[in-house]
Amino acid sequence: MEARVRKGIDIEDVVKEINWQDFEGIVSEAFSVNGFRSFRNFRFSSNKKRYEVDVVAISKPRIILVDCKHWGLRLGKPSALRLAATAQVNREKEFCKKLQEFDSLHVEDWAEATVIPALITLYQERVTQSDGAMIVPVFKLNSFIEEMRNGFFDSTSVKIPHLAKW
Repeated sequence: MEARVRKGIDIEDVVKEINWQDFEGIVSEAFSVNGFRSFRNFRFSSNKKRYEVDVVAISKPRIILVDCKHWGLRLGKPSALRLAATAQVNREKEFCKKLQEFDSLHVEDWAEATVIPALITLYQERVTQSDGAMIVPVFKLNSFIEEMRNGFFDSTSVKIPHLAKW
C-alpha cells in the first residue's frame, strides 16, 4: 500500500481497497508516526458493560479516542454517523470515569488530560462534528492531528483533573 501512495495514488483510493482491520491499523500508524503512543482495540468495563475503542492515541496532555468507520457510500449514512458519534461520546464518558485504572496507558503522572472523541471515516462526510465527537475523513487525518496537537479541538473535550497521585 505504501508503494502505491508513493506512486501518487490518492490515499483515499488506496484505503477503500483494504478491509476494516487494516483501516484501523493505518489510523493507528498515522498517530504513531505523528509522535503519539497508540493502542488498538482498547477494551474496558464500566457499570457492568464492556466497551471497545478502536484506537487510543496518547500524547501529553491529550488522549484521542478513535472509532474507525470503513463505511462505503450508502443511504442514511449521516444519521448512522450521528448515532456512531453519540456512541463514541458515551464510550468517552465511561473511559474518563475509569482512566485512573488504566495502568497500560501510563498517564499516572499527568496532572490532567484532555480527552477527545473522534470518528475517522473513509470518505469526506457532510457531518464534521456531532454530539462533541469530531468526524474526520482519513485523507485529512494528518491535518486533524496537527490541529489537535495545537489545541484546536480542546474546547470540545473533557478535562480530567488530578490524575496524579491517586
